[in-house]
Order: sequence, then C-alpha cells, then structure tokens
Amino acid sequence: MHSSILQADVQRAALAAGIAAVERIDAMIHQLEYLKVAQLASLTRLASRIARDGKHADRGELVHRAVEAEVAVATRTGQMETAHRMGHADRLLTDYPAVAAAFATGRLSLRHTEAIVEAGQILTGSEARSAYESKVVPLAASSTARELRAHARRIAEHFAERSIDERHREARERRCVRVVDLDDGMAQLVATVGAVEAHAIKDRLARIAHFVRGRDRTASADGSSRATDDADPRTSAQIQADVLAELLLTGARPPIGTGDLGPANLSTGDLGTGGTRTGDLGTGDALSAIAGRVQVSVPALTLAGIPRSPETAPHLGPAELAGYGPIDAHTARRLAGRATGWDRVLTHPSTGSVLAVDRYRPGGDLKRLLEARDQHCRFPGCTRRLDHCDIDHTVPAARGGPTSVANLAHLCRRHHTLKHFEFLAGSGWRPRQRSGGALEWRSPTGRSYIDTPSSTVRFAPIAPVAPVAPVAPVAPPARAPVARYPE
Repeated sequence: MHSSILQADVQRAALAAGIAAVERIDAMIHQLEYLKVAQLASLTRLASRIARDGKHADRGELVHRAVEAEVAVATRTGQMETAHRMGHADRLLTDYPAVAAAFATGRLSLRHTEAIVEAGQILTGSEARSAYESKVVPLAASSTARELRAHARRIAEHFAERSIDERHREARERRCVRVVDLDDGMAQLVATVGAVEAHAIKDRLARIAHFVRGRDRTASADGSSRATDDADPRTSAQIQADVLAELLLTGARPPIGTGDLGPANLSTGDLGTGGTRTGDLGTGDALSAIAGRVQVSVPALTLAGIPRSPETAPHLGPAELAGYGPIDAHTARRLAGRATGWDRVLTHPSTGSVLAVDRYRPGGDLKRLLEARDQHCRFPGCTRRLDHCDIDHTVPAARGGPTSVANLAHLCRRHHTLKHFEFLAGSGWRPRQRSGGALEWRSPTGRSYIDTPSSTVRFAPIAPVAPVAPVAPVAPPARAPVARYPE
C-alpha cells in the first residue's frame, strides 16, 4: 500500500513537471512569434519610409506590394497571407501596445492577438482602443483564441464609436462569392452575405434535405416510420450540399415561402431554367449541368479508363481541373463526354515539358500552348487562375521582344503591375526567360528565384515504386531491468 502511494506521488510529480515544461515551451514559442511580428512590422514601416522618400503618387501601395512579395517568396508563403500578416503586425504594434506587451512576454499567442485586433477594427479612436485593451487582455489570458473571438467582439461593440446599423450598411457593399480550394478534388464555396440571409438559406436547405430523407420512409401500422429498402444513404449535410449545387447549376426552382415542404411542393413538375424538375432536387447529379472545355492534359490511358498495371503505371497520371489540380477520373471522363472540343497537348516523354498544342478546329494555338504550359500566374508562389491573368511579354514588344512562347508568360494583374514598377533607384521585380519555360525572377534586394512551369511536373511520367523486399524479422533486444521504486 505504501509503495503504490509513493509510486503515484512520483508519477504525479512527473506529470506536473511535464505540463510545466510544455507551458514554458509554449511561452517561448509565443515570444519567438512576437519577434517575427516585430520584424514584419519593421519591414512595413520601412516600406512606408521608402515610399515617402521617393514621393510615390500611389502613396506607397506598389512599394508595399514589392516588399510583401519578397517576404512571401523568401518564406514560401502566399503573398495575400503575407500581406495580412504584415498588416496585422503593424496594427498590433501601433494600436495595441498592451496586447503587444502581453504577447512579448509569452502570455498571449499570435492567434489571441489576431482575435483582439480583428474585433477591434470597429474602433477608430486611441481612447476607445485603450479602454478595449484594458478589458480584453485579462480575459485573453484565461481564454482560448476560439473563445476569445466572440467575447472580444462583444467588448469592442461596447466601445465602438459607430453603431452596428451604420457598419452593416457598409459591410453589405462587400458581399461576394469565392472558392477556396481543398484537397482530393473538393472545394469550399464561400458566400459573404447578410447573416439573416445566410441562416435562412441554411434553414431552407435543411428543410429540403429533411423532405428528401422523409420520402424514403414508409409509415407502419403503429404510426411509426421506417426506411424503405432503397433509402437514400446520404447524411442530411451531404444532401444539403447536393441540393445547393443542383439549385445553382440546373436552375431548378425550390418551393417558395417558409411553409410546408411536403410532396405537393416538391413534385409539382415545374421546370427551372436548367430543365431539372423540382421533384428531382437532391439527387446529387449536378455534374450533368456542366459542359467542360477539356484540354487533354491527362494521359490518354487515364481518360480511356485503362486499368493500372506495371506497364501502364508511368502513364496513368490524374486528371486536372485548370486552376485547381488533380480531380477524380470518373468526374473527368463525364466532363470529357460533354465537351464540344478537345485540345491535344504534346509533351516531352521524360521531362514533361509542353512541346506543342493542336486542336481539331485550329485557332489561338500559341495561346493554348501557353495555357498548357503555365497553368496559373508565373510569379513565384502565385496560383491565380489563367482567366484572371494577362499574357505578358517578358521583354516588352516595344523593346523588340518577340511574340513567341520563349518570351511570353501568364501574370495576374497584381504581379503584371508589379513587374513594371520601379523603386529604390531602379530596383524592382525583373523576370527572365530560361529554357523549358522557366522564369528567373530577380527581386528588389538582388535575390534570384526560379519559377518552373507546373506542367513540367504535371506531365512527367512517374514510374511505379518497386516493391520492397520483406525484411527478415530481427529478434528484439534483451529488455533492460526495470527500475524499482523504493518501498
């Protein structure tokens, strides 16, 4: 009995010591994050001084873009994310000294400071921010960053100089829809709309999904219901996602109003603009409304559905959606079957470099060749889609640059503008074409960054990995004697 109590005491002490060590390490990580934030803020202020000294007409916007671009490329971070981090760092150190001090000592994490600064955006006066800090910092020290976000918004609202009604009218001007790419052929469709509309949309989808699931159930003699043999296996969340896609892509009209969603409302036979019957909502077949323009950049064997074998494996790459990446072969084949025209892309068998493009109906061959090669904006780290890009002459045509594949590349409008911007006595971002379509970018500080066409990786055949020979089992080492706690 005495031995077990002593052992428990030793283990309790070891547990307490381990947790204390994690706390200390966590605080040190926060302090390192603070040092990075301080340096980012310093770079932001340096960019402002450069712009001011150079008397730039755009108030330094392009100088800041140029600096943000180099930080992003040097740290292998997206430029928009880098711009957000640098903006946050500057606001934190300028407007929230108490929060920054707690961050510097390791009491707050970067995520805590982001929640505080984000909620405090509605405060414009230094007195209001100071009062807000005095309330939110003690709360942040005892909350998770997730918990803090809601609390910080409530506290900031108390000190806000403008009412939420005024701010809402302005916020509505920023409503939009955007796509956030995910892995495995999926993406998030994000709509920024009014909170009331958003919750109403979610409620409508939930009620339609409830009906779709309910029509697969039959009533029993005792008044209860049970699922039919062919009941829909999807969850309510999956049906809601399918209904949303079908409503937007097929044009089917859902029941109007907020009343009953019974069979009379969902099977009236009305047709939407896409020709889908209202009663067919929730089938999960929104792909039938999409007609693809297929650039056959996938290996032909994959498109044909040839099974994988040791001989075909190097040539069975995934299909790809332009501006996104790999998608499943079934979806690609369905889109290919509905396409009105195909592009054939000829690639080097070893390097994967695009050699040429042709089409059954010729026209715009050079443009299609560049699309096949570039895939997205060619600034290092930028993945802006081609439909948001310009085809830029690396050496300007006014200076004799030819209109050829060796002197053209896709640049999004942001980086196209940055390419032509100069500061610090002629410094700027300067591209240079290399062999194989590679672009060498010289940064304002003189560093060199190479952007290689993603098609070089995309089209290169990948040989199957040779099976690893089984390893003979090794006898386990003799166990060391276990230390005994004193009785």
